[in-house]
Amino acid sequence: MKKIFYMFLAITFVCLQQKANAQQSNNARYNNVEFGYDKEEVHVKIQLNLRNYYIESGDSLTLTPLIRSASNVRELPNVVLIGEGNQGFYLYNRSFLDRSARRFSAASGRKNELYQARVPYEAWMNNSRLDMKIELNQIGGFPLHSYIDVLKDNISVQVPELRNQPDPGRLPYSYPKQGLSATARSRNENDFSNPADLPRETGIFDLRLSNKKSFAAADAAEIDKVKALIDWVMTNEKVSLVGVYISAYTSVDGIYLDNEQLTNEQALAIKRHLLAGNNYPDHLFYTEGKGEDWLGLTELVEQSGMYSKDEVLNIINNTGIFTGRERKLMELANGDPYRYMREYLFPQQWRIECRIVYRPR
Repeated sequence: MKKIFYMFLAITFVCLQQKANAQQSNNARYNNVEFGYDKEEVHVKIQLNLRNYYIESGDSLTLTPLIRSASNVRELPNVVLIGEGNQGFYLYNRSFLDRSARRFSAASGRKNELYQARVPYEAWMNNSRLDMKIELNQIGGFPLHSYIDVLKDNISVQVPELRNQPDPGRLPYSYPKQGLSATARSRNENDFSNPADLPRETGIFDLRLSNKKSFAAADAAEIDKVKALIDWVMTNEKVSLVGVYISAYTSVDGIYLDNEQLTNEQALAIKRHLLAGNNYPDHLFYTEGKGEDWLGLTELVEQSGMYSKDEVLNIINNTGIFTGRERKLMELANGDPYRYMREYLFPQQWRIECRIVYRPR
């Protein structure tokens, strides 16, 4: 009996492995990977091979490029494939301004998908590599696959061919969120490990929105602070503007794609407000709609004294966004934790992060 049991376990394991390999199609293939920097920006370019992908209906495959060093990691905008089984899949390439879904039918002869991203250069990236995190979630949130491929062992210096290409509407990746306070912060050359690099400073502002659908900052005084810093940089002969990076976040309630579109429009609205009546360089203003801020919600839940905190965090960490995460939160403990979050935590997520980056001439 014991022998039969072990044989059953072995067969089950092999079947699961075969299923995972079938969905991942022997892992993603990556062509023409470029990873370089020029002291201003880091550039990433990847041709994703979409041929022979098979993802079961309701499952989601997420590809997330990572810039990684021994002590730092930076996530780039990801690519998400929502499976339709034998019908193909929907693809969301978040490295481009047009983030609408595109359907790839099983008979479409799927070709390469261009991925491009750029992020502000930081000194720790000198000794970094480019990885690809692959996550495949099954219906119900069960993690079928999660691992990391190394795409480039080292970053390359000077890639002028990337800077001279026509811009296809790609977005620079905004700096990761560092808290929820509505105060301006700055950093200087002491934050960088390499003293040979030019010092760079960043003014960071959190602009609160009065409601989820608002397109204007709730506190006009905070907008005035943003304009005052940009004015100072523009009129100061000793410094030059690197860029103004505007990222919009929202709460996790509602439809995922609607929330993503909403934050795109909110970020653009703040950009237009800052540019209105001012002689600012439009090409140095970058916007990005971050959509649902699950990372921010996790931090807020951890800091709160809410009921069923551990159960809420377990659902967030172990159930996929496209496989029932919000529904499980709504059903937990008769909906009491979700109602608490909707009343006290969600309003804290309606926000715009504005970063003004400048450096000495």
